[in-house]
Amino acid sequence: MGTSVSSLHISFVGRANVGKSRLIDCIFNEGNTNSTKFQQVETESKTESVITLPNRELTIAETVIVDEKVELGLTNEAFSNSDFFILVLDAREELFNIETKLISYFQKERIPFLVAVNKIEYGTNPHLISELDALEVTYFEVSCKENAGIESFKKNLIHMLPDEKQI
Repeated sequence: MGTSVSSLHISFVGRANVGKSRLIDCIFNEGNTNSTKFQQVETESKTESVITLPNRELTIAETVIVDEKVELGLTNEAFSNSDFFILVLDAREELFNIETKLISYFQKERIPFLVAVNKIEYGTNPHLISELDALEVTYFEVSCKENAGIESFKKNLIHMLPDEKQI
């Protein structure tokens, strides 16, 4: 019998055009090592990526767009099926109300998540950073365009992923 591979579902959430898909590509699809396999899988309503690491399989929900018109999305399949979330923000913006609600929900429900503050090549809004600090959120400033901060984000992401016993 072969070794069993545990599966972990990760969803990348954020407003439109913050770089969710680009971050997925930067983290999982650039210069993959021999031990990592990246494969696109079509599902009924969305594209998922399956990443195989040694003894671990990650199913990545391509993207979930949240905006002020969307209710917290808790009935959304991606929210109910995910074990870990990555909230992607635009470094030039401030937090929208829905993003603050999402962070509060994750914290209240003890759902593991990280925040990626993307597009730092255009500058970072100090008010956004103050808001994240006030919410006591773990965040990383990255630039998918310039590949800045990606390695640090990736290492911390792997470290923070729940193990089999936690999901």
